[in-house]
Amino acid sequence: MGVLLNRYDDYEQKLSRVARVLVRYGRFLIITVEAIIIAAISVLIVLTTYYLSRDIIISYLAGSAAELQLIMNDIFLLIVYVELVRSILVAYRRPEMYLVSIAEVGFVITVREVLAAVISKTTTDVLLASLASIAFAVVLWVFYRKVLPHRGKTQQTKQEAQQGTTQKTRHHLT
Repeated sequence: MGVLLNRYDDYEQKLSRVARVLVRYGRFLIITVEAIIIAAISVLIVLTTYYLSRDIIISYLAGSAAELQLIMNDIFLLIVYVELVRSILVAYRRPEMYLVSIAEVGFVITVREVLAAVISKTTTDVLLASLASIAFAVVLWVFYRKVLPHRGKTQQTKQEAQQGTTQKTRHHLT
């Protein structure tokens, strides 16, 4: 019987070592891919800044609504790039905030689409951008009501449990 238990313990230790190696490899892989993403986004930020400055100079010389839309696109691209980098960095401090950061990127993109539709002055674009904004608002509402409340309830439940324990202790002491 003891021999079987020793073999089981050895097998369990080997599985534990394999799991630790896999987790370490997974973390290394994630960090490597995220570093590549941040480097690529940094290059895109530099390129977008170059194009933004070029578009501003061109619009100064021959300003038009099309040039204004290009400038707006460049600005929103910079915002999206920065939000993506920020979401990666925030995920290391607080992993649950990763989804919130992605939602912020979606919000920026939605605002950009609405502004682009307003500048282009086409009814179809404005209608589609408005529908996209409504859909995004619904998704954020569902996210806010269904995903995030569990944290508040957990903290509230812990406080109630502490108060209940304190009251029971006081009751037993009296």
